[in-house]
Amino acid sequence: MTNASHGFRAASRFFVAALFLAPVLWSGGVEGQEVFPLAGAPYAAGVMAPAGATLAVFGGIEGEGSDVGAAAAAALGAMEARLSEVGLDRSHVLKVRAGLAPGDGTEFTAWDGAWRSFYGSGQPPARTTVGSSGVPGSARIVLDVVAAFPLDRGHRAAVDGARATANPNLSYVGPAGNPTAIVATSPGLFLSSGVLPNRNSLANPEAMEDHMRGAMNGLANTLADHGLAWADAFFVRVLPTPQPDRATVDFAGWTPVFDRLSELAGGQGPAWTMWAAPGFGTGNNPRFVEIEVWAVPQAPMPAFEVLDRESQNPNLRMTGTGFIAAGAMVAPYPELVFLSGIVAPEGTAATEEGMSVLTQMEERLSLMGATMADVAELRVYRVAGEEGFNDAYGLYFNNAERNPHKPVRTNYVVQSLPGGRTVEVEAVVVRPPQGF
Repeated sequence: MTNASHGFRAASRFFVAALFLAPVLWSGGVEGQEVFPLAGAPYAAGVMAPAGATLAVFGGIEGEGSDVGAAAAAALGAMEARLSEVGLDRSHVLKVRAGLAPGDGTEFTAWDGAWRSFYGSGQPPARTTVGSSGVPGSARIVLDVVAAFPLDRGHRAAVDGARATANPNLSYVGPAGNPTAIVATSPGLFLSSGVLPNRNSLANPEAMEDHMRGAMNGLANTLADHGLAWADAFFVRVLPTPQPDRATVDFAGWTPVFDRLSELAGGQGPAWTMWAAPGFGTGNNPRFVEIEVWAVPQAPMPAFEVLDRESQNPNLRMTGTGFIAAGAMVAPYPELVFLSGIVAPEGTAATEEGMSVLTQMEERLSLMGATMADVAELRVYRVAGEEGFNDAYGLYFNNAERNPHKPVRTNYVVQSLPGGRTVEVEAVVVRPPQGF
């Protein structure tokens, strides 16, 4: 690493430390839920769910309106309605991710205004905002949300009217086409990297539906490698790519794939979210979608039957042989931290943005009692032409001298990012056991 990079990182550490406040317990929120505020930001740096908490996870909250502000307000209102269905409210939210329809740049400001109005003077949750290439239908914004039930609801929170599944740790509420997943994390969790289809194996390599089926078949293999099946999956994230020479994104390709997924899952499909991004749709081997999955095991995974004291985090096991992990297995009763999306400070050189966001992440994790070795899932959003992130990744991860840990990762080219930035990162972190 160059001396300039060392100086940049040192300055970033001071900058980030100055922004932080001590972690607080948000009164009126979830008992045991830790909120890590970020001074000057309308969202938290991160929020940690109580150990073993039951989660409410849902996606596909589409906001329509005469403008982005109205659409965003509608989406947040729909989010609160979905929370209310399971006995929760906005104070229980851990993380909100927003995919915005393409615009002239003011869409980020309009979304931010609706968000600030919605949360008012209360402590907001973690948040990530990404500019998409398109969202389904006439929506201007799509949200996916993770919330946590209070501990007094139990480690398998009971929800009136919830539909049982073959997995005792998973039930569903709300619309069958995209439900709210009620997930007990007491047995642990599984998170996958984003999977692209193998174009050479597709019956029709020009059809979005075939690309989606190909990616899902790849994910099925990943689940099976970890003793899981589609009945254990509770959230699927679908990122289709605009296809060359086509005026609109083929979101409809997902409908028959989801119908088949519901059949394979025993009659009930999981929660899912979808918005488009440029991704990998060009070049010699174009792929038109990338998909990732979250699942919950029916019993604690065998990987945790014996404590591995040599592991960097005894509550986390990574699988796969590449420069990223294929899967992240999370131990029972985890403390999960959901980090907000991180972008570089204004004025950062484009080539230094990758280093900046990972430096900030490392500093934020330190104040949360974690390190980069505790990152289970890393999501990376980059605009076309971004340079620098992959080099920065090699300094912070998969590095034998500094940090050999490899998270699961989705690294996707997107349409735009807040403030005209070229790279944004977010993460799900498994906090290691804390000392006395």
